[in-house]
Amino acid sequence: MFEDVTERLRAANQGKIPFEEQIESLGGLRSTILENKKMEQDLLLMYTYMAAITTSSVTRPEIFQYTSERFEYIPSRYIAKVQRLVAKWGQNYSSALRAIAERCKNATLKSMLNRYANSIDSGVPDDDFIGTELSSIRSIYRNSFEQGIELLKKWGDAYIAMLLSGSLVAIIMMISVAIYAPDGIESTLNTSYFIILAISIFGLTIMYRAVPDDPRTHGLVEPCSREQAFIRRLERLILPVTVAIALMLILVGANAGIIFLLVGLLLMPLGVIGYIDDANVVNRDNDFATFIRGLGSIMGGKGITTGDALREVDRKSLFHLEPFINSVSTKLNLGLDEALSWKKFIGETGSYLIYKYMNIFRDAVALGGSPDAIGKIVSSSMLEQVLLRRKRDMMVKGFVVLLVPMHGAMIAIFVFLFEILLAMSRAVTEVMNHFTETSAALSGGSASIGSSMGSSLNIFANFPEDTMRTYVVTILLMLTIANVLAGKIVMGGDRYLYYFFTSLLCVVTGIIYIIAPIVVSAFFVIPTFTGV
Repeated sequence: MFEDVTERLRAANQGKIPFEEQIESLGGLRSTILENKKMEQDLLLMYTYMAAITTSSVTRPEIFQYTSERFEYIPSRYIAKVQRLVAKWGQNYSSALRAIAERCKNATLKSMLNRYANSIDSGVPDDDFIGTELSSIRSIYRNSFEQGIELLKKWGDAYIAMLLSGSLVAIIMMISVAIYAPDGIESTLNTSYFIILAISIFGLTIMYRAVPDDPRTHGLVEPCSREQAFIRRLERLILPVTVAIALMLILVGANAGIIFLLVGLLLMPLGVIGYIDDANVVNRDNDFATFIRGLGSIMGGKGITTGDALREVDRKSLFHLEPFINSVSTKLNLGLDEALSWKKFIGETGSYLIYKYMNIFRDAVALGGSPDAIGKIVSSSMLEQVLLRRKRDMMVKGFVVLLVPMHGAMIAIFVFLFEILLAMSRAVTEVMNHFTETSAALSGGSASIGSSMGSSLNIFANFPEDTMRTYVVTILLMLTIANVLAGKIVMGGDRYLYYFFTSLLCVVTGIIYIIAPIVVSAFFVIPTFTGV
């Protein structure tokens, strides 16, 4: 059916689909941004793999062939293009590398391909070049990661300052409406929406571009960690129920604070479990660098198999990995399939880095490489990423600790001020009605006095309560969504952390929105002078 529609659109528009070129250009831009964001890390992974397999004395065609098959690394796709030029078109490796480098947009990858071509022309052995490049790419990755952290610090502070400024603009507009009660306030409110939206998009985009790429979870459907499996089961129940309850409450006109609070409480189990899984994955990654180095040293030093070496690994010092090491060791001792046993080990840890580096270690050992040398190579690259992640986590904690109170403060100022203005408007309206009734019963000059007093109080009358309440709720929703995205972008991790920040910030927003009218009515009482 869709093919027929596409063909009719092409026939009616001279062989083109409307906006096809624009959509393709946007898709190309998105791919370029994602490639550039992941390039340094994938280069580190690819060179770690290449350095590991060179310990087995593989030939140059084998290096390119094995590397080109690792499509999970972005640079490997370009290596595959080089391999095709050599295998199918008869070019030599140096000219093929230069040809692909000319069409490569990423500066780091382009430089790497040209350096590899120059080393081949100079007769440098592949293992020497790859070892040197691995050291260089570690330095490049470290520098890029640290620059991203510094930029993230600055842009995180700038985002909070800009969003606070946008909230102040929205507050000023609300006060202006309360004072002057102008007609046609929709354009004024739309301007406020646009300011908040523009600040949010700009700040979030800049932070996303600045944040270093650091995936935590492997994303495998099966097997996966216990927490990830639990979240996936709960998602099927909690998400539809949350959406249904929120829509039902909106349709019946329930208090917005109750809706925020219920959404936050319903998503809280997913958020808490996701946060626990993220912390567990980080701890397992910290242990893995030590584990893989020790495993490689034992296998290489004693010349024994992986199963025998696992029995001699010091598991007591690997607190977070010990249950998984015990599990895979038991399976291997029982004679179960080694590949499936390690696959389950990787899946149950839930870690992206363990998924990548364990496969590198096993593939290189299977090709006949030295387990001792491979373990050191893999451990060094893993340790580099783990240490950089610790630097980022220190900055993340500071940002999150600032983000949540800042969100609560912005929401509180906005909601409390709205309730105060609403109370003032009701009190002024009541006073004006009293003066109108009194002046109607009086004669002459007394009536003019009542009329003049009523007109002087008119500045806080006619406050459009329904319109402004919708305005307040919309601003709160925009601020909450923006801060949820900001927290997730800065903290990184799996999508489960969206639930964590959504639950946390929605609960804060809901509680403040519910208690604000109660507090204002208790402490902010305006005399109505009905006895005068």
